[in-house]
Amino acid sequence: MPTRLETRDLAWRDTWRAARLLADAYADGAIWAAAGRMTRWQRQVSLTLLYLAELLICRWEKGFAIGAARGDRLEGVLISYTAGERPTPWWGWVLRAPACLFAGPVAVARCVRISGDLERLKPREPHVWHAVLGRRGDTPGVGYVLLRAGQARADSLGLPGYLETSAGDEQVEINVLLGWSVVDEYVLRTGKVVRTMWRDCPALVTS
Repeated sequence: MPTRLETRDLAWRDTWRAARLLADAYADGAIWAAAGRMTRWQRQVSLTLLYLAELLICRWEKGFAIGAARGDRLEGVLISYTAGERPTPWWGWVLRAPACLFAGPVAVARCVRISGDLERLKPREPHVWHAVLGRRGDTPGVGYVLLRAGQARADSLGLPGYLETSAGDEQVEINVLLGWSVVDEYVLRTGKVVRTMWRDCPALVTS
């Protein structure tokens, strides 16, 4: 009988394998495809270092990282920032520097431009930004479970939620069923679309 999927705050000891999981999940992602050509190993190293930095930034910014696991097997990770309206602190870019070195100047320039464009689309009112959600490729349904856990945490803080997704129409429809609304669209140089989405905090809506 399969072990039940459970969500929990990601422990420090899980940081490295969480970064590796996210790197695998986003290796063929739309944003990295728009960054340009890289060898497989170059992309894997860059992404692992990037998400390692992201997990550290999240902890030091007092955000939260939730892992979904079956027993000892980590199946997915959600990284969220409780002050999502704030830009990345300057030292966050220092932590991301090793990833940039491996990615190369062209990829870095394109990713910085994309990041800046998406930053300008973010709402300025207080919210939880669900910044990164990744899962193993053979574990459908984990993203849904993680997003619900992230929503519950945001609700407990009395804050609305914000996210960006390039996963396509099916994922957007699932998010809509969970109470999210599409706010804006950002078209990448490859033609792929990143949608920004917002979810009101139920306590604020009913008050």
